[in-house]
Amino acid sequence: MKKEKQNNKGNLTFLRKEITRVQLSLIIFITLLLSAGGLLININSNNKAFNQNLQNTSELITRLYSFAKTQNDLCSYMDDTVASLSDVDIFSIVDKSNTRIYHTNHALIGTQYDGTHPDFSKRSADYFTEDSNGPSGPQRRTYSAIYDSDGNYEGFIMTIRLKTSMRGVTERTVLLFVFVTIAAILIELAICTTLSKKIKKEFLSFTEDFEGTKFLVDSMRANNHDFTNKLHVILGLIQIGQYEKAQNYIQNISIIQRETVTFVMHNIENSSLAALLIGKIARSSECNVKFTFRENSHYKNEDVNIPSEALVTITGNLIDNALDAMNTSTKENKELSVGIFTKQGELLLIVEDSGPGIADGFKEKIFDNGFSTKGTGRGVGLYHTKQLIKSLGGEIVVESQIGKGSCFTVTLRK
Repeated sequence: MKKEKQNNKGNLTFLRKEITRVQLSLIIFITLLLSAGGLLININSNNKAFNQNLQNTSELITRLYSFAKTQNDLCSYMDDTVASLSDVDIFSIVDKSNTRIYHTNHALIGTQYDGTHPDFSKRSADYFTEDSNGPSGPQRRTYSAIYDSDGNYEGFIMTIRLKTSMRGVTERTVLLFVFVTIAAILIELAICTTLSKKIKKEFLSFTEDFEGTKFLVDSMRANNHDFTNKLHVILGLIQIGQYEKAQNYIQNISIIQRETVTFVMHNIENSSLAALLIGKIARSSECNVKFTFRENSHYKNEDVNIPSEALVTITGNLIDNALDAMNTSTKENKELSVGIFTKQGELLLIVEDSGPGIADGFKEKIFDNGFSTKGTGRGVGLYHTKQLIKSLGGEIVVESQIGKGSCFTVTLRK
């Protein structure tokens, strides 16, 4: 049964973690996919914007040139014009004899242009844009034809944007998208963490309810077994004609059962722990052990914040250990006393039995993994109980006398 419970918990925990992992992976994947798509669209838009800006700038300068060529200082006029254009790296005017009549690099003015010569006769417009290589490296050029007032071809204007400048804009765009993507993922992680904590809280609540239900089922089974035994006693008394004793017996067990359940329901607020105790009371009755609560025992949820699973494991293991110990005892009157006390931030659990006791040489060894005086394959219950108590920052102490019994005291501060 314990192994089945652990498997159920493991499966539920695995399922919760798997849902969180898949959710997080999906969020990150979609974010990266959207960012990559947005980046490609933005880069493509930048390329189109580069082309459009170059064409617009080339068209503007072509119009200004008709006025600039009438000025005495063409170079100075064009310098002032180009200085106001931030989207252009190089600007050049070439006449029909392939002589540079203007260039942003004044050293090239008057030199022969030996690069690509645009053929506007094959174009539908008097300008076009293409990628090319020049003295300054890879670049994007827009060629624009120049005509005189009579419509005669005079040359062309080149408006150039270096690929290094374009790459710089692209790199800044990529960095911006990377920054936005990382920020989005961090925000998503924060949201996912918050949701995960909320899911975990709901999951733990569900687990506690689930465990409480299972303990109630176990309690019902134990009570059913105990009830069957009591019916056999009643039947035997009736068969031998002891009607008055049968009546008294029925009244006594009814009172004891009602008082025990009432005490647990009124003083133990944790439903899982209450269900466990009712079940252990029934099992104690089966084992012919008198189960009692210490005076003023109570458990309030508002006092401590201890996981129900841990609380049930610790209490259940200590009670089972006590019942097992008394099972080997030859005493007629066997008693098991449980005390549960809480105050703000602290829990005290006492489990005392009237078993055979623990020899002085075994008091420390009983918490060792695999140690048992009852044969092989045992000795793990107290070991895991102590490890669980230590993980919660608590401590467990045992006192024992041979022939009189043992008392385990657990202190937890939460």
